[in-house]
Amino acid sequence: VVDHLRANLGPAAGAPLAAPAEDPASTTADLGRWTLAAVPAPAAGLAMPGLFDAGTVVVTGHDAIGPALVAALGARGIAAEYAHAVPRGARGAVFLGGLRDFATVDEALAVHREAFLAAQAIAASPALFVTVQDTGGDFGLSGSDRAWTGGLPGLAKTAALEWPDASCRAIDIERAGRPAAELAEDIATELFSGGVELEIGLRPDGRRTALRSVREDAQPGPLPLGPSDVVVASGGARGVTAATLIALARASRARFALLGRTALEDDPAACRGVGGEAALKAALVKAAAAAGQKATPAEIGRQVARILANREVRATLDAIRAAGGEALYVSADVNDARAVAAALGDVRRAFGPVTAVVHGAGVLADKLVAEKTVEQLDRVFNTKVDGLRALLGATASDPLKAIVLFSSIAARSGNKGQCDYAMANEVLNKVAAAEAARRPGCVVKSLGWGPWQGGMVNAALEAHFAQLGVPLIPLAAGARMLIDELCDGPGAASPRAVEVVLGAAPTTLAAPEHGRRVALAVRADRATHPYLADHAINGVPVVPVVIALEWFARAARACRPDLVVTQFRDVRVLRGIKLAAYESGGEVFRVDCREVTNGHGAVLAAELRGPQGALHYAATIEMRPLADRVAPKGPAAPSLGPWDGGDDLYDGHTLFHGRDFQVIRRLDGVSREGIAGTVVGLREAGWVAQPWKTDPAALDGGLQLATLWTQHVLGGAALPMSVGALHTFAEGPSEGPLRAVVRGQIVARDRTKADIAFVDRDGTLVAELRDVQYVLRPDAARGQA
Repeated sequence: VVDHLRANLGPAAGAPLAAPAEDPASTTADLGRWTLAAVPAPAAGLAMPGLFDAGTVVVTGHDAIGPALVAALGARGIAAEYAHAVPRGARGAVFLGGLRDFATVDEALAVHREAFLAAQAIAASPALFVTVQDTGGDFGLSGSDRAWTGGLPGLAKTAALEWPDASCRAIDIERAGRPAAELAEDIATELFSGGVELEIGLRPDGRRTALRSVREDAQPGPLPLGPSDVVVASGGARGVTAATLIALARASRARFALLGRTALEDDPAACRGVGGEAALKAALVKAAAAAGQKATPAEIGRQVARILANREVRATLDAIRAAGGEALYVSADVNDARAVAAALGDVRRAFGPVTAVVHGAGVLADKLVAEKTVEQLDRVFNTKVDGLRALLGATASDPLKAIVLFSSIAARSGNKGQCDYAMANEVLNKVAAAEAARRPGCVVKSLGWGPWQGGMVNAALEAHFAQLGVPLIPLAAGARMLIDELCDGPGAASPRAVEVVLGAAPTTLAAPEHGRRVALAVRADRATHPYLADHAINGVPVVPVVIALEWFARAARACRPDLVVTQFRDVRVLRGIKLAAYESGGEVFRVDCREVTNGHGAVLAAELRGPQGALHYAATIEMRPLADRVAPKGPAAPSLGPWDGGDDLYDGHTLFHGRDFQVIRRLDGVSREGIAGTVVGLREAGWVAQPWKTDPAALDGGLQLATLWTQHVLGGAALPMSVGALHTFAEGPSEGPLRAVVRGQIVARDRTKADIAFVDRDGTLVAELRDVQYVLRPDAARGQA
């Protein structure tokens, strides 16, 4: 073991300081470092599908906000009930326990087990799972005094991986003394119109914040530890933590106290000089037989495990001393606060005040949420979290210069089978941020390690990670990373970043196998879409193509928020949408967006399906970086003659539109070549405020003008049946009236096609509909015949 550590971690004492030697068989090219930032995230304006699939949504965890949320969901047509525990067999749960006030840290931590039980109750057939907490609306990044409740997102993110067909989300809503009804309304609004982000922060002023991992290197600075410092480390006597401590000893020459549960003992006489597990077992069996004893294989196995563990501890102590540091080992269970306090008393007597803490202890018990026992959850969660509590409590009066917590990439991305580990490490991340906020002179780091070569990664796991494209961290590379983090200076883009992912990219474990995809939902009724009452045929509201395109735009932006929509093409109206239940609860439509190519931009395939799965609309969406979108000047209008159709454009036949859709403000003229006029957008039309991505009112005004042109050249009322493309050069509602210029072409006795350009007051092209196909309505065609 000592030879292996020396081979991987460099020279012995007295040799010049150098970077740890890399394993030539491994590559570190794919290893990286990611910090975490809170960024603005405008709402998508579409709902979580699970809201409509869950049947009755069970709300639990807060006796005041819970009933208020049930009422807010009910007002939106969702069946919901409040319960103190989620019944087995339920399909949807919203857990509000993270919003309660907690008198003690124990109460705060207990909320994680409560949330797990809520998730497990729906695990047989999950449709919706949402956790809600208050850690400042930014998931504790700025340092929340409620950090001990901060592990809930680890559960939600893991559930999302284990239940790919369910809707999962973690919400951090800043309460700020607001009443329960106001908080409930904000939560309900997020569920109905937020989008697809797994983690979303809500501020009292309406700001919506998502978390983004940013790749950046640590900035070189001085190491805050030196020969006079005393480092206390849990879990540092064995495994990968030991490797990093040896490197730290070489860089600092500090004094190290390693805490571990293993009681350090000498090898039995029969095993001295014996190497290897098989040889040790044989020696113990022979010694038992010589003593007239009969040891069981299980007893022999336990003895061998103790011997090997003790040898590894002694090897680590020797390696630290060989690297230039001092070292001692103290047997103490890091989860036992009294034992840790007593052990640190011994350390201070031997070395002096503690100046740095490294918390590396951890265990795994991987099982899916549906299969994991509470005992397994407690063991994994407590080893991380109670150990941190004990260490922070025992060093409360020490002059700490550094706190380093060994977290996991599972906290950032979730990981199948590791909801407990993800939650525990999320608590570490948030507590670290809180400690950094209250200790400005202390370097605080929570390191979300990706998988290492060695440690808990066996050959089967290594093959699994290789298949996923997840790079493993060699011992030497990981040791170097720890030193770099301690030296991370104030020159970084995120100075002294606290929560850091090291090794694999944070999205690696959570990345879909075949590109990005989002599934969202929208309910169309009088409450959600009141303007559709003015787009009715024979008294039944009809969803126009421009609203379908708006829903597609929202889903596309949710799928790729880093890009903007520049074109919809191949828009197909496969089945019109008549809202027969518009006045009685409406209908729910599913919007799916799937990335089919990516690169500098992206191409998405979009579909809109009805309640029974019928496909109504389909389109291909092109997206580009915002900097690529350049708006050209608008086209000139064709030669026009006077419009002789009268002043009442909205005659109830050719244009059947009611007040909210009566957006043509002026008609400039018409000819066989086309038509032009002025239309207004949804703001001037008075449509309800929503997170609009296009301006469907103005777009429909252009379609109305093209309908008038078709009536002019064919003599009958027509409907648009397909759109070749919609090019967009701006996002959201128009800032003022637009001039719509239509150039048309007669295709057949009952068909036309048109291009429609929308130009702002400066003459700049805002949007353009291309190759819109019109067909005479059956009643118009019969009249014509």
